[in-house]
Amino acid sequence: MKKRKYQDNTYRRLPDEYILNKNVSECRVVRFNYTTRNYAAEDNTVYNKYALVYLPEGYDENNTERRYNVLYLIHGGACSPEWYLGGEGCTSEVTRLLDNMIQNGLIEPLIVCAVSWLNEYSDDATENCLNFRHELINDIMPLFERKYRTYAEDVTERGFVQSRKHRAFSGYSMGAVVTWNVLGYCMDKFAYFMPMSGDCWELGMTAGGSRPDETAAELAREIANSGFASDDIFIYAGCGDADIAEPNLTPQINAMKKLTDTFIYSESFNEGNLYECICPDCGHDLKTALHILYNGLPKMFG
Repeated sequence: MKKRKYQDNTYRRLPDEYILNKNVSECRVVRFNYTTRNYAAEDNTVYNKYALVYLPEGYDENNTERRYNVLYLIHGGACSPEWYLGGEGCTSEVTRLLDNMIQNGLIEPLIVCAVSWLNEYSDDATENCLNFRHELINDIMPLFERKYRTYAEDVTERGFVQSRKHRAFSGYSMGAVVTWNVLGYCMDKFAYFMPMSGDCWELGMTAGGSRPDETAAELAREIANSGFASDDIFIYAGCGDADIAEPNLTPQINAMKKLTDTFIYSESFNEGNLYECICPDCGHDLKTALHILYNGLPKMFG
């Protein structure tokens, strides 16, 4: 794949009309059903789960030639895929944001799979977040990318690896915990990561704030063990300036900046692979997620 040119990472204010305009396109939100199991235990019980899928205007199941970038998007605590996409057959601030970004040429049309780390077999939120990657890789991606037309030529390991620069993973709050974990273990299948309002908990809860240097070193070790170079992985992290997650995320990012053999902090992904977007006048809420999506997605799929 030829090296692409990336937009600069400078923060841009989200125009109000991008989330208020309810008549911008004819996107669809549909339900995607799948089954999974408890990968943290010797348990083969089958559990039914679902995701919500954003399909952009013009998506045609019968057009086998057109391919789409894909964003896997996971929610925070006590939420669901509806927090992003509203529900089957619905629209939301996120769908309107995506519609407007596509219509105005900020991003290419993409498919979004909004998923959940919640399950029937465990109420341990941290454990669920740190184990979700097994469900993602084994149960969601093969079925989802067989059904929808992503850039994966097939749903084999090889197909996912070869199409990784057309695939991103993002999550908000506890979903950011999932995102950092997916980065550490699944970077062979994803090139872009957008953790929103949350730090890495590989070394314990809120360790990005309490153990930033060790957390950064652990992430660097995981990347080194993956066999991918620093210019193969891109991290666009973000939070609000009044976000309860900021005191944990920013120290981690600052520690990552010091490990320049792995992380290259830059105002553009043309020169680096790490950036933190601080959204003015934003807290720990959907407003922050909307601002980060607006700023981050063009750096991935612009």
